[in-house]
Amino acid sequence: MPTHKISVKLYLDQGRDIAPEIWFKIFNNWISAHDGADVLLDVADYSHVPNGPVTLLIGHEYDLSIDDTDAKRGLLYNRKQPGGDGFAQQLSAAVRATCETCRRLEAEEDVVFRGNELRIILNDRLNAPNTAGTHAAIQDDLQALLRQLYGGAEVAVARREDARQRFTLDLRAEGDWPIETLLKNLS
Repeated sequence: MPTHKISVKLYLDQGRDIAPEIWFKIFNNWISAHDGADVLLDVADYSHVPNGPVTLLIGHEYDLSIDDTDAKRGLLYNRKQPGGDGFAQQLSAAVRATCETCRRLEAEEDVVFRGNELRIILNDRLNAPNTAGTHAAIQDDLQALLRQLYGGAEVAVARREDARQRFTLDLRAEGDWPIETLLKNLS
């Protein structure tokens, strides 16, 4: 699959009621304290938009947002630049980066993310249209990642089939999967 434009969302279990101003402050602090190789540029408040982003951290390599799409608050990681050599590595890198960001938020704020439920979006309608063909093309790489991430636990995968929308998979694993466990499984 020739795309690196991968978005991953993990849902909040605890902390869904944190005010947008708090998220805005957290992300602004990340910009001023940032010393990584990637460039973080700006924070935007979109809390006035229903069922969409609440607070957006804009970067060069990726964007992060606290997102309310489908009335389910979580962290949405949106990769904009390549992060590996091939789709399998790109997908794994996007999931790992999302988990690392969730772990950071859990350490800094009174939040807990549900590791057993995630959404994967291929944000590239040209190279990854929302078709059964795209699903078939990524199936092997996706299954390999899910085996590693969830240690072979049963994972239900549902594709949103509206061809007018981006390719989106909603995944739910059996059991309890703390973010720390997911990160250990990915290392």
